Amino acid sequence: MSQSTTNPLPENAEPTTGSVTMPFGLVIVFALVSYVGCNITDSADGGFSALVYAPYTDVAETDAMQAKSPMELQVERGAAVYKIVCSNCHQPSGGGSQGQGAPPLDGSEWVTAEGPDRLIRIINNGLTGPVEVKGQTWASGAMPNVGANLSPEKVADVLTFIRNAWSNTGSPVTPEKVAAVREEIADRGTTPWTAPELEEVEFKTDE
Repeated sequence: MSQSTTNPLPENAEPTTGSVTMPFGLVIVFALVSYVGCNITDSADGGFSALVYAPYTDVAETDAMQAKSPMELQVERGAAVYKIVCSNCHQPSGGGSQGQGAPPLDGSEWVTAEGPDRLIRIINNGLTGPVEVKGQTWASGAMPNVGANLSPEKVADVLTFIRNAWSNTGSPVTPEKVAAVREEIADRGTTPWTAPELEEVEFKTDE
């Protein structure tokens, strides 16, 4: 009786080091899938809308892209008018100018009053004579009627800005209110106001 020539593996044989070759076709398929997938992700900005994840450069740019309320837009327009019409005398800071006899607008009781009735009169006709602001008497010569030739919309915008700039807080001014006050004082012509006259003016609701 002959014995088998096959030598069985010894019990608990140690594994040997070897190499497993991946089929070349499978390598090609894997590479193509990876390439296509990366391109799809890049073209879709990672799956997120560019409108949401836009490349803003700073906080100011991000804020500028946010939706603004009607009053915020009015204040923004008014700031542009103030820079041209008012800032030379009352200063960009609203602190006024002793040398030019221009009282401060920041914290002024004339600015933050209940309504804009007096302010509309001042910007429309100007102001002459002394005026007390924040406990200090300003013996100004005359404030010109810088708003006489402005539209009711621009007057409303700049007064809304002044009433809400710096430390001030006040209700917005409407073009309708400006037009109503102008109609009320039409008989006055171009005569500037004095502080005592303005102190007699009653505040009225917007019309």
